[in-house]
Amino acid sequence: MKPRSLRRVLGLQWALFAGALLVGLFMLALVALYVLEDSFIDARLREAERAFHGERPRLPQVELKRLDEIPASVRAQIEHLAARDYDPFAFHVRELRIDSDRYIHVRALPPDERGPRFLVFEAQDELRVTSAAVRAAPVLGLLLVLILLQAAWLARRFVRRIEGAAGSLLDAIEREPSVESLRAAADAQPVEEFQRFGQALAQSLEARLAALQREEETLRFIAHELRTPLQSARLAMEAMGEQIESAAEARLRRALQRLERASAAVLWLGESTPVAEALDVEPFLSMLVEEFAALAERRGQHIVIGGDADLRWALPPAAIEAVLGNLLINAIQHGAPGAIEISVDAERIEFRNAMHAEESHSGFGLGLELARRLLAKIGWTLEARFDRDGARLILAPVSRTPGV
Repeated sequence: MKPRSLRRVLGLQWALFAGALLVGLFMLALVALYVLEDSFIDARLREAERAFHGERPRLPQVELKRLDEIPASVRAQIEHLAARDYDPFAFHVRELRIDSDRYIHVRALPPDERGPRFLVFEAQDELRVTSAAVRAAPVLGLLLVLILLQAAWLARRFVRRIEGAAGSLLDAIEREPSVESLRAAADAQPVEEFQRFGQALAQSLEARLAALQREEETLRFIAHELRTPLQSARLAMEAMGEQIESAAEARLRRALQRLERASAAVLWLGESTPVAEALDVEPFLSMLVEEFAALAERRGQHIVIGGDADLRWALPPAAIEAVLGNLLINAIQHGAPGAIEISVDAERIEFRNAMHAEESHSGFGLGLELARRLLAKIGWTLEARFDRDGARLILAPVSRTPGV
């Protein structure tokens, strides 16, 4: 559904409101006219009653009739008037339509020795509202349309200021927003609610930027503090290389390499602008596979790389090394014996490995989230699929661009 502008939505609502209000007022006026018309006819009946008592001259439209002289089609509707005790101040009038062309008002008089008496007023010639409404309907309809158009035009003019205020605030948000620009746009708002909304956005952005700055400072501090002990550990291990057995040395070297990789990734996360380099993907993967091959072999696994050997991508080395190393170690630690397949093409890098039936996927959780965070910063995504055949981890650029 295509969104509509604020001016159009509010203008249409105000026009509909004005239309409903006008129709309601018209119906109210019409009902009031009908009530007034009937009250005038009833007043004529009361005058006719006084005329029969000799107080006024008689009216030609009014006749005195007995119950049996009333048309049979409406006689039953006025019998109850004759059954009441006459009260000069009571309402003894009944409106009746005999056919489409004859409309009468009947007023009960006090009975005499011959029985009930009624004043019958032939009111069809007194009806003005219905005929006038029918004649005026085209003009009234045209006036209603014109008033609605005017209401819509006025409503659009009225809400244009609101739309302009909202638009200026949205412009400040869309064009490289900063705390200062948002606050300036909020202060310039003529509507209090928009002003508060803009100030809230500025405060939220300020808090978010402060949190990001603290995170970057923390990451830079951690990476800086890790360098010296890692350097010392590497030198110490090289000095002791001949004094420890090869298996223990290999484990120490792998642990040290993981720490160095983690330190490089942390330092990279702390950078405000990641620097990408053109990497040969297959040699880069082969270096990691060589590092983890011994560990995989002890678990009955072997790592296979397939795909385009000449593929190159523009990637930050520290970030992609940390991600691929993390995914490889996860596949080794949580996978079943067998092949760990890594396929590479211009669209993706995919890991496949079998898993133990009793193995849960919880071990992948934190590592996958860290990998996703690293990849998101370079415009990549990570999709994880788990089924009976094992695990599939698919890395791909968001834009699905081919290799460089």
